[in-house]
Amino acid sequence: PKIISLWRQRYEGNAPLWKRLFNKERVLKEFIEAAPFIDAIERLVLSTELKDGEKFRIIDLACGRGYLSMFLSELLPPERVERCVLVDKQWPMHNLPPKQHHINWSHIYGSFKDSSIPYNYYESWPVKLNTSKVNLKNSKEVTNMEERLFQNKGPIVLVAVHLCGTLSLRAVEIFNRNPETKFFCLKPCCLPTMVHAKRDEIFKLGEHSFPAKEVCMAGKWKKGEWHGPPRTVTQKYFERWADHLYLGIDDRDATKIKKTIMVQRFGGYQNEFLLAERLPETNSVWDVLQQSAEGGGESNDVDVANICQPVGHSS
Repeated sequence: PKIISLWRQRYEGNAPLWKRLFNKERVLKEFIEAAPFIDAIERLVLSTELKDGEKFRIIDLACGRGYLSMFLSELLPPERVERCVLVDKQWPMHNLPPKQHHINWSHIYGSFKDSSIPYNYYESWPVKLNTSKVNLKNSKEVTNMEERLFQNKGPIVLVAVHLCGTLSLRAVEIFNRNPETKFFCLKPCCLPTMVHAKRDEIFKLGEHSFPAKEVCMAGKWKKGEWHGPPRTVTQKYFERWADHLYLGIDDRDATKIKKTIMVQRFGGYQNEFLLAERLPETNSVWDVLQQSAEGGGESNDVDVANICQPVGHSS
């Protein structure tokens, strides 16, 4: 609630923007499904001993409007985090105004990018937010992104929430390829489409490979209704997909974990969270993650409620 109040204060006087940005159900869903990552990142940032001049950089893949980074900006200490970079193919180019098919970035920049808005939102974020237009399915764009964003004087946190289909493969590849990435958070979304299975493709992540047909599934949402196989069948494919992604995370110099945290109910099954940290481990992060795992690997509603509390607070 405090962070939402800060957002409302920031956008006071701009009712159209607030109405476009803030849908209570949507924002609450975004927060609940990212809460385990928010908790882990906060513990990491507060506990890590940084060298002189070092700061964390957070890279938020396929970020959509950027709600997760907006939460982190308000929560994390700016003296320890250089910026959050919001990566999505739907952003406008940095020097062009948004068009109808773009994500409108006015809630991030305000007058910093759009002189028609009388408020400079960019300077008001405690941790700076910057957008980056990247198509994660385009290898050239990804290479350019890695050259630009992963050269940081300090550790990288790579976050990927709600990545659809094969975008989850791209996120794991980016972590594996960039040793500067200290911490990795992945919450997969929908399954790869059947086109990959029909081509008899083999997905490969490092030394791990698997046939696409093991994880591909037909079906889609249309006007709020699921058109496809029964959700019980889809869930088995999704759990297998999460297992393969987990096995594909290079752990030769890292600790990793796959956790089931019940953030979705009423038929929702996308409750798999994958986390990895390059050594050395941050004890305050892994004590919490592994403690829950020892209890059976599946968290309940109480766990999610606790994880939503700021570090140092009890529920």
